[in-house]
Amino acid sequence: MSLSIGILTHSTNPRGGVVHGMALAEALCDAGHDATLIAPDVTGTGFFRTPRCTTYCIPAVPETDLPTLVERRIGEISDALHGQHFDVLHAQDPISANALADLVEKGRIPGFARTVHHLDRFSHPVLAARQKRGFMAATELFTVSAMWESALHDNHGRKAPVVGNGVDPVRFSPAPTTYDASLQARYRLPAGHRLILTVGGIERRKNTLQLLDAFLALRREQPDVHLVVAGGASLLDHSAYRTLFAARLHESGAADHVTITGPVADDDMPAFYRQAAVLAYPSITEGFGLCPLEALACGTPAIVPEVVPFTGHLSRADALWCDLTRPDTLLMALRDALSVKSCDHFRVSGPATARRFDWSRVASRHLPAYRRLAVLWHADAPVSGVL
Repeated sequence: MSLSIGILTHSTNPRGGVVHGMALAEALCDAGHDATLIAPDVTGTGFFRTPRCTTYCIPAVPETDLPTLVERRIGEISDALHGQHFDVLHAQDPISANALADLVEKGRIPGFARTVHHLDRFSHPVLAARQKRGFMAATELFTVSAMWESALHDNHGRKAPVVGNGVDPVRFSPAPTTYDASLQARYRLPAGHRLILTVGGIERRKNTLQLLDAFLALRREQPDVHLVVAGGASLLDHSAYRTLFAARLHESGAADHVTITGPVADDDMPAFYRQAAVLAYPSITEGFGLCPLEALACGTPAIVPEVVPFTGHLSRADALWCDLTRPDTLLMALRDALSVKSCDHFRVSGPATARRFDWSRVASRHLPAYRRLAVLWHADAPVSGVL
């Protein structure tokens, strides 16, 4: 049975949950379902790339204060869904999940699905409460890794089966495109240098300061390396951590050897992976970690921390590993990644590893829960017909 499915994300920017939601919607369409990707859109320019599915961008008002922004977005999403009909509504984040929880309370929908990618620690009580309500109110709950499946079960008594993540082998492959040839000039990257790439911007969760220290130590041994910090679009305020990073970089005298790109065009990301000598991803907390898979699919070595969730879906041979409690291991992993042996190994093994993670299988894992939700909608005809 073909289903009409609304996939909701908190923004149109290329954050992990948005990338996941978009790829899931595309895979569902490929499987014959009618999936629509829905998100608030502050800029009016739409999603970070044009997906192979219908999109619905909700006009959104800019807001700098995070608690106020959260409440505003919840209202904008809830209002925009009035008059829309889907067999299934599926939130990828706490904001859209709270909008759907409001609709349940108002009797406009019988239930909804939610995927937990990761949980943040909020000191603000309203944000913490909104995060918890976003998964506790869900009728059907998913997560992307065993780590968060256990956390939800042990700490909150919620069952959340693992649906995992995938990687598109067409978009992310070792084969260069026209974007590769012009990347250096467009981002003013130095010629003749090996690029150490990290993705996600400058954030405490991404452990960017520890990476900077490892890079500075590496550069004293190998002067031809250059650090590229790509991405960074976020609803959260990371300014204090960015100030620390900027001060450390200034003190080092190596500012000319670090490029901070800010948000990157989606078409450029595969080229960044291919042009990089290594993806360094020493993240402290992740839901799953899509970027290492994308780098591996491009044949590029990826360094990840030896913690969950990475240890749950990658073997020792799939990646290079570091210990977050021992900063020297990140430096050692960078050295290993730049060796000829590692380059040759990952050029072959990386794409083979990535092929284990298929979006069509991810989509299929959602269907039993989707069908249960569709039954709820059609069992309650007065509710299910009009939001």
